[in-house]
Amino acid sequence: MSLKSRLLRYSLIGLAVAGFAGYFAFSTLFFNPLESDLEVDVAALAPRDVDFFAARADLGRAIDGFPRLALQDRLDKNPGWQAWIASPEYAALDSEHGIEKTLAELRRAAAELPLGMEPQDLFGGRDLALAGYFQGRGLEHADWAAYGRANWMGKLAASALFRAGWFGLEQRGLKVVVDGDIASVEGGGLARKLFVTRIRDVVVVATKPELVKTARELETRAYADSVYQSALYFDRVQRAPARESARDELELVVDVPKLVAALGLSAPWPDTRSQDFLPAFAGRLFQLGSLKTAAGVVQVGEGASLDLFSDLNTERLTPEMQRVYRARGFSREDLVNTAAAMAPSDTGLFVYLHAGIADLLKLARDSAEKATVSLIEDTFRNTGKFPTLDALIAHLDASFKDRVALIVRPNDYPVDPEGPPQKPHEPVPAWAVVLWSKDVAKIVDLRDTIGTKGSLFGLQGRKPGEPGYFNNMESGFEIREFWSPAIPGTGMIATCNANELTIVSNSFRMLGHILKTSTQGGERYPRLAEEPTFQALVRSSIQNGNVFVWANPRSIAPILRASARQRAAAQLSDRMDWNAERQRVRAKLLREQFAGQRPPLGPEDQERLDRLEEEEIERISARLGAEQVPALVAKEERNLTYAEQVTAALAILALNPRNVELSVRVLAPLSE
Repeated sequence: MSLKSRLLRYSLIGLAVAGFAGYFAFSTLFFNPLESDLEVDVAALAPRDVDFFAARADLGRAIDGFPRLALQDRLDKNPGWQAWIASPEYAALDSEHGIEKTLAELRRAAAELPLGMEPQDLFGGRDLALAGYFQGRGLEHADWAAYGRANWMGKLAASALFRAGWFGLEQRGLKVVVDGDIASVEGGGLARKLFVTRIRDVVVVATKPELVKTARELETRAYADSVYQSALYFDRVQRAPARESARDELELVVDVPKLVAALGLSAPWPDTRSQDFLPAFAGRLFQLGSLKTAAGVVQVGEGASLDLFSDLNTERLTPEMQRVYRARGFSREDLVNTAAAMAPSDTGLFVYLHAGIADLLKLARDSAEKATVSLIEDTFRNTGKFPTLDALIAHLDASFKDRVALIVRPNDYPVDPEGPPQKPHEPVPAWAVVLWSKDVAKIVDLRDTIGTKGSLFGLQGRKPGEPGYFNNMESGFEIREFWSPAIPGTGMIATCNANELTIVSNSFRMLGHILKTSTQGGERYPRLAEEPTFQALVRSSIQNGNVFVWANPRSIAPILRASARQRAAAQLSDRMDWNAERQRVRAKLLREQFAGQRPPLGPEDQERLDRLEEEEIERISARLGAEQVPALVAKEERNLTYAEQVTAALAILALNPRNVELSVRVLAPLSE
């Protein structure tokens, strides 16, 4: 054998021995480079009884240059995002929480990583989960554990904690204490003491040693009593029907009552004691505290999707809730073929729900202002047919079946020159409420009672003395119109009984539009039910429900933008306590203009005081309008800009006395 051959042979043997020794030393001191990854989902390391669990696979694909999102370039060109970044609301949020400063610090920290790696490469990029327990009020007090799959450098970093002295971690302000397979770390700017362990390619970081100990114990027990093996996670997360093949949705499991307590939300929520109708009504229909543990999946990107399920705490359901929840729901076929088949394709808002009419009206009655309820009750009492509001509700319940639809679209119908006078600067969308008739005779009786007692309801025609109650024909059906200047925009309410339907609208032309859409359809009267986007989103959602909501913000945004100044002025007026302001103005006038006199005043002085008071109130209103309305209009404009980025959205809510299920779909595509 030649010298060269012997040298090569000895070199290879030396390399093999050095490689084996190096491999053995590295495996002993750090980790086995050839070890296999954890063969199950990281959810298998989280205990089943945690108060919250959130996980996402393939998180690294969503980030491009930590902490920048992969779609950030397209997002930066989006008008809604641009409006948000430039808004006072974002500026206030940044001032309070230091968002931009934090992002800058994260970018600097990421730039210091070796070999051009990013944080998601080291930890959690392939799979990341967060689980833990709420500890009283405030999310910051929760005990949590993060479970993330790591690459070889992430595993090396975790293993290096167990050789802290070798790497001079204490010189960097970190105190590391090793106890078996667990290393505790504190100092160095950490807000809390952390405990770290590694299970194959998964690094576990927790605020309590019990959480990392439990993770190691679950591995030895074949993951029994883990989130991964819970029935709720299996049925509502792993097997969620909306999951895509990539299975990169955000997985959620949360104990809702404990979350509510941690957030410090007032009970009840929504607040049934609210002075505003919508939250008071929503609170009587649903209470967040009635949920138990909720589970589901969320996908966020160019839009969002959510599928959530929760059992209900029946003890927290009011009798009214239970009656509504027991109502028979609708099927997907009923929704598409019956309800959505009558809505025009450009409908901006479509709501369809199944519930007893009496139940809904009683909830509305209890949620409205007492003065409004009293006014309605007194008005109908004066007709001589309904001694109480409950009698009117019973009449309506006997008239209609347990379902109702709301359709809102652009009011692009031509103005009827012979119709009611309309206020030229009061743009409103066209809307229609569709009810399914049960007893047409009762419906006609109520309609005629209102029409023939028009003075009680503020009805009036174009000319003095006209009753404001008229007959008309549209699409072959008789229309009854109720004219009143109190009705915004159109000055009328029109009703029609057509076959099994009763339709109520603020435009008689919309009545005809709905009837033709329902009976004819086709290119001339296209239906919402036949829109491809509508069909696709409905098919991807749950099959049955009690409440359905569809929204196309771009359809009705123009008319909402046209009425933004009116809504801003109304908001400003609602904020002011005008009664208190009048008392202040009157006291000032008496002091300065009437030598401190006290009422009662003489007729001439009283007339002068009333005039001066009204002039001062008008000046105050004008000044406040000039100062504050532009800012409120700008906020309205931003909100509409945000909404216009959404091309379609729907929500389906399925209720029963035992559980609740929710599907939400939102499309918000970003331009290339």
